[in-house]
Amino acid sequence: MSPTESAIRTARLHWNAAIAADDVEGAVGPVTRDCVLVPAGGEPLVGRPAIVRAWRRQLADGARFVREVERVEAGEGVAAELGRWRSNAGLAGTYLAEWREGGEGWRCSRELYVQLKG
Repeated sequence: MSPTESAIRTARLHWNAAIAADDVEGAVGPVTRDCVLVPAGGEPLVGRPAIVRAWRRQLADGARFVREVERVEAGEGVAAELGRWRSNAGLAGTYLAEWREGGEGWRCSRELYVQLKG
């Protein structure tokens, strides 16, 4: 496993743990300030503040999500993470995340979620 893949898989594990612990800031994880998150069937959330508000609502409503990394492909300073997600409401699907390497290490700059079940 490459150092890039290891870093992204570790970040995702911490991210999942934060969601399980109702930690809003941790649930936002290592997203960039200008991250774009496209939730399954929803409108894009642009920027960290919008993503924080969305996670605050989700966690307050009792929603829980787990993302499982299936594959990480890395280029020069950029990586793609492909995986599966599921929720405690019986929803599930596939996600794709773009990661960028910078002064703070690997940070997630884009996420797209597709609902395939539920």
